[in-house]
Amino acid sequence: MKHFIAIIVITAGLLSTALQAQVTCTAKAPGQVTAGQAFYLSYELNEKADKLPAVDFANFKYAGGPSLEISTSTNVINGRVSVTQSYSYTYTMIANKEGTFTLPAVTFTVKNQQVKSNPLTIVVTAASQNQQANDNRQSAPTAQGFNKDDFFIKAFVSNANPYVGEQAIVSYKLYLGPQTYQYGNVNITSRPIAQGFWTYDLNPKDGNVPRKEEIIDGKKFTVIDLYSIAVYPQKHGKLTVSPLETDITVQVLVQRARSNDIFDFFSDPFFGGNRAQNIDLKLSSNAVSIHAVELPKANKPDEFSELVGDFKLNAKLSRDKLAANDATNLTVTVSGSGNLQYIEPLNFNFPSDIAVHDPVVRDNINVSLSGVSGSRTFEYVLIPEVEGSYSIPAAAFVYFDKQKKTYVTLHTPEFTLEVEKGQSSNAVSFNPNKTDIKVLGSDIRHIKTNNKLQIQKAQFFLSSFYWICLFAPVMILIIFIILLRKKIEEKKNIALLRDKKASKTAKKRLRKAEKLLHNKQNEAFYIEISKVLWGYISDKFHIPLGQLSLETAHQKLSERNMQENSINEFINTLQDCEYVRFAPSADITPDRMYERTFNFIAKIERELKNKN
Repeated sequence: MKHFIAIIVITAGLLSTALQAQVTCTAKAPGQVTAGQAFYLSYELNEKADKLPAVDFANFKYAGGPSLEISTSTNVINGRVSVTQSYSYTYTMIANKEGTFTLPAVTFTVKNQQVKSNPLTIVVTAASQNQQANDNRQSAPTAQGFNKDDFFIKAFVSNANPYVGEQAIVSYKLYLGPQTYQYGNVNITSRPIAQGFWTYDLNPKDGNVPRKEEIIDGKKFTVIDLYSIAVYPQKHGKLTVSPLETDITVQVLVQRARSNDIFDFFSDPFFGGNRAQNIDLKLSSNAVSIHAVELPKANKPDEFSELVGDFKLNAKLSRDKLAANDATNLTVTVSGSGNLQYIEPLNFNFPSDIAVHDPVVRDNINVSLSGVSGSRTFEYVLIPEVEGSYSIPAAAFVYFDKQKKTYVTLHTPEFTLEVEKGQSSNAVSFNPNKTDIKVLGSDIRHIKTNNKLQIQKAQFFLSSFYWICLFAPVMILIIFIILLRKKIEEKKNIALLRDKKASKTAKKRLRKAEKLLHNKQNEAFYIEISKVLWGYISDKFHIPLGQLSLETAHQKLSERNMQENSINEFINTLQDCEYVRFAPSADITPDRMYERTFNFIAKIERELKNKN
């Protein structure tokens, strides 16, 4: 039995050793390089790495990578077929100075196992001037086919000769040439100035910008509706709308020149060795000239509203029979397409015995890329003071019809008010002299002037204010003690405190990451995003920082009954964040990484809130 147990122990040890020996990592690099010249440092593994190391070596500068290359080999021995795969992670490095240096071993994580590479010794020699110039020519990327003239902004006007007060739409379209891979960071630095115009901003509030494709001189352009305004000239003659200026970053595909380096074989232009390059552009549109036409002076009505367009007029009374000192509402609505906010209240001739308040103005204006339309409503409150029958004459609204090229007059109906005597109506007709006041009721008397008036002192004792002053300090003290005890209890529970502060701390770190993103500090951005994810998981699920790992995070999330897709989303986001630091990818941009991190935290907060 003892021999049997010994055999099992030895066998288990051998199997464990064999399993550990299955994963290998070999470092490869040229034995001699030139100072300032880029070279490739490769690490070959027979298993795919779960976590990549940072290649931060003294006397060497990290210049890019890693790029992953997977190769498969098939062997047939004695009729048995074996298939093996190798994974090569290649970094681009640059030697800073001449000398003999050793690259220390790095550690890869493969299936929760730490695998170390072999160290490398590299001799760095000085570069001659001719070689430096040649290297610069070979390594400099060229944006083949890039033409700055294929990127421009063009301004269009719907009507270059409108009447004074007539709507014209000025649209600014951004043209991106066929070299564009993608674009971003569109920042309008100077908006158009329209002096002598009344303007409306027509741009959609939701940020959805229409785009299409156009063929110009055989080239396919992406056309984006960048900005639009509606302008209404306020005087005749030549008027100018200034250019729109913007900064934009476009990404184009560039090709590298041919290289004699065997490692740069697939970057040769013959094999389509392209990469994306960001180009910052400052673009400015053309100015827009508009010649406003003066409106006809012949047959111009006195009531003309100075509006040009197509309008309708509607007016109604809320009730036409009421008692004296009661109120009724007169609602007047002007609707159509034109400069609606320029409409003034109509000139009604109300009877003198009807008290009229200034109208309440309500706008219902719709703006779109096609222009401005909607309605403006005026609501008058009418209070007749004396019984009787009153007539409210019709009021006129005059505008210029651009289609008919003539003035159009619209009228409200003529309203009649029937006013009955109110229960407490005491009508008075007034003249400046007191003796001329005629009393129509029975409760109006002349003001007495021979009375002696005294100021009555307010009593404080036992008043409402007295009791408030008496008990307010006691109530404030009780509330303060309750809040203080609650705060003390919360501080005792460190886990609860960390839980409450988790989302707040994560949002603070996300704001810092957002600043790094805007400053294009990608390396620092990805480090900060990693801190956001690990810190949030540590605080929210009470995991000490020393015990943090993908396994413990997965376990804690599962224990809190988190959805499996949420757990996988966290792990994938963190792995992509670590990977993209060393292997930039077009599919995983900093903007996308920021959005994924923000959405993950918001999703976890919603799930926990629903469970609670």
